[in-house]
Amino acid sequence: MTQAITTKPRTVKQPRRQPLPPMSSPEWIARRNAEMMKRGPSQTLDQGDPQGAVGHAYGIHKTTWLIRAYRELHRKLAMDITPQQVVDVLVKAGVKKWVLMGLHGYIGYFAEPRTTQDVDIMVAPSERKKSVKAIQAEWPTLIVEQYSEVVRFKDPNDLGPDGRPKSVIDIMNPWASFQQTILKEHVLIDKTTKHRIPRLEAALVAKYAAMISAMRVFDKKQQDAVDFRRMVRANFDRIDREVLRTLAEEVWSGGADDVEQLVEKTIRNEAFTL
Repeated sequence: MTQAITTKPRTVKQPRRQPLPPMSSPEWIARRNAEMMKRGPSQTLDQGDPQGAVGHAYGIHKTTWLIRAYRELHRKLAMDITPQQVVDVLVKAGVKKWVLMGLHGYIGYFAEPRTTQDVDIMVAPSERKKSVKAIQAEWPTLIVEQYSEVVRFKDPNDLGPDGRPKSVIDIMNPWASFQQTILKEHVLIDKTTKHRIPRLEAALVAKYAAMISAMRVFDKKQQDAVDFRRMVRANFDRIDREVLRTLAEEVWSGGADDVEQLVEKTIRNEAFTL
């Protein structure tokens, strides 16, 4: 009878894995990026995206079309209030010192327009009462909420997920120094629409101020950063650095260097620290 010979299975030594560096450290991020470069799609994926600014007339037309389509499909009871209607009401009331702010004021500096529901208009303090009165007369069913920085007009038929009415018009008060300077010195009149809009550097600084605000929720800061970066990329060669620095310094005492560094980080495709 032949006895079976048993042998122990041979143990193959596995190479010891290098420990990961601390999470979110520069070394950790570099290692993660290197891995993703091996696994990710080609960098040419986004090369077909538009790069140049669309201009205010096209941008305001596109964003208005988008919000109207949204309301027709998903908010059938909501009031259809457009930037042009708000501008017409204020001009008819004799309001002269105003500028279209927020997304509707900056939309022409984007390469790809997006939309928002509220219309933001910054008005000189001397014309605030006149502006509010004109809006109330035109849309008497809107809910009015008055604050020192802004007067909000909310649509009672358009409720957010929390059940509260959404703002459709904001009459902004230029309470900060940089805002006063924008209204006084950095307003352009679009040739096609006749809208009063902030010049490029003013739009960038307004986004910068929102992005670094201590009171703004982080999700909105992230959107501000995206908007800032998109405006820089689409208009890089047109930015007047001296105007940008001077206006940003009015946001806070380190604003000039800070905003210029963010412009450079955008071009180098580096992350912002907010």
